[in-house]
Amino acid sequence: MIRMSRFALPALLALLPLQAWSQADGPRSQVLIPTGVNIFVPTYMRLTGNYNFENSILVPGADVTSDVVVLTYMRSFAIGDRYAQVWINPLFGRIDAGGTVTNPGTGQPLNLNLDTSGLGDAIFNFKIGLVGARPLGLKDFSQQNREFQMGAFVGVTAPTGEYDSDKPLNLGTNTWAFRLGLPMVVPFGPPQSPTYLEIFPSATFYTDNDDPTLGADRREQDALYDIQTHLTHNFTPQFWAGLDLRYRTGGETTTDGAADGNKQEVLGGGISAGYAFTPKFSVQASLGTILAEDDGSEEDMIRIKFAYSFF
Repeated sequence: MIRMSRFALPALLALLPLQAWSQADGPRSQVLIPTGVNIFVPTYMRLTGNYNFENSILVPGADVTSDVVVLTYMRSFAIGDRYAQVWINPLFGRIDAGGTVTNPGTGQPLNLNLDTSGLGDAIFNFKIGLVGARPLGLKDFSQQNREFQMGAFVGVTAPTGEYDSDKPLNLGTNTWAFRLGLPMVVPFGPPQSPTYLEIFPSATFYTDNDDPTLGADRREQDALYDIQTHLTHNFTPQFWAGLDLRYRTGGETTTDGAADGNKQEVLGGGISAGYAFTPKFSVQASLGTILAEDDGSEEDMIRIKFAYSFF
């Protein structure tokens, strides 16, 4: 167990990058903070590979560059004697796509030449503590013993993004997505330089798209199963760094009863680091890539987050 010192607490608040995007939560997104804290997190990501803008559907043969901007607001609070958090994540961005893919309506080759920008699908997340997650204010939080934490996570992605069924790729998906997870945190090490192991298994379920692209009548998507792990360490009260791993499987789409052959089976990894300039303001950067795949996945990621906390 770790007793969080008053000296380390401001750095913890400032360094939390928080959740920002559907399947790419990032390190320290599940570490508990005091109740009554608000955090605003502008995030920029650039992803290059063969996935859609939402990063939920593999598009074999595509060459896609997605520039994603997320403006996350998070608040921590208490529900009875349980700790809780809520995130609101509006998305904006741009996709630039080329390559040759299969037309889902005809089964014929289709050359992509697409450049579009606008709103993506908004994401709403909620977490409530199950184990080791008492709701504590700032004063009590700084004096508590930190121990194993587990919560129940629910995320909803709403079809608010721009969508045109005449386009082969869109910023929006024209579907609802529901994500269920059990985020866990294991803290260890001295309070002046804590280490956190985060493990976050989740499953995402999708409604059918009844207006899919390019003339098809209906597209379904299998559940996508995902497990993320992050190991991070504070080298100073202001600076931390760590390693990231993410494995996911599933998510194959079926168009008008025919499987699209895009089931995901991929292991990704990366590095992350964060620095607190003040007790309320910090920045975090991450680099990620694919380490192993059995599905033709290609993806490289650059992510920069800024976090500002207020009470």
